[in-house]
Amino acid sequence: MHTQNTAILQIDGLHIAHGRLTLSDWSATIAAGVTLVCDEEGECKTDFLRLLAGELSAAAGSLCLSGVVQQVDAQAYGRQVYWIAPATVEYDELTVEAFFALQASRYAGFDQAALAQLIAGLALEPHLFKQIRMLSAGTRRKVWIAAAFASGAALTLLDDPLAALDKSSATFVLSQMAALAQAGQRALVVGDYQAPANVPLTARIDLASQL
Repeated sequence: MHTQNTAILQIDGLHIAHGRLTLSDWSATIAAGVTLVCDEEGECKTDFLRLLAGELSAAAGSLCLSGVVQQVDAQAYGRQVYWIAPATVEYDELTVEAFFALQASRYAGFDQAALAQLIAGLALEPHLFKQIRMLSAGTRRKVWIAAAFASGAALTLLDDPLAALDKSSATFVLSQMAALAQAGQRALVVGDYQAPANVPLTARIDLASQL
């Protein structure tokens, strides 16, 4: 039996000033389930996700993910985080199938059975052998999301996950979020302007109130 709201990420004493993202001696706990990160202008939620991913460095403070401190062992920390910026071109030359294989090699808990269900639920079968650069913005986002849920990563970060998705895909993604929230084993941090429909939230971080 799992424990509800298990602490996954402990944030202690963060100091950062990057663009509009300014935090001073900021501490929080990210628990298992779904946490919403929002700000009124939508200008710094992405940088906040990049901070949690270890892409942005804080001037002070620490991030401790399942016992691994990012500032001490960035590689071990990164192996527990799934984060892909929606507009990245890093994987453009890979086929979708090769991208999934790469992600499976990165995450010890990658679930191939879950991936198969996600590919079906997001209608990605016709695109498996296409290069990612050939895909529409919505289909690219579906590829990132399918890998996110299949990754098994302790901390999964999604930025505007429903943007550019068709209605049936958006509904499917929301159902996956709700299932993850109920499982209580992983932390999903969603950057968005509003709460995802019918998804129970563990917490909400309003960045506007921190600025």
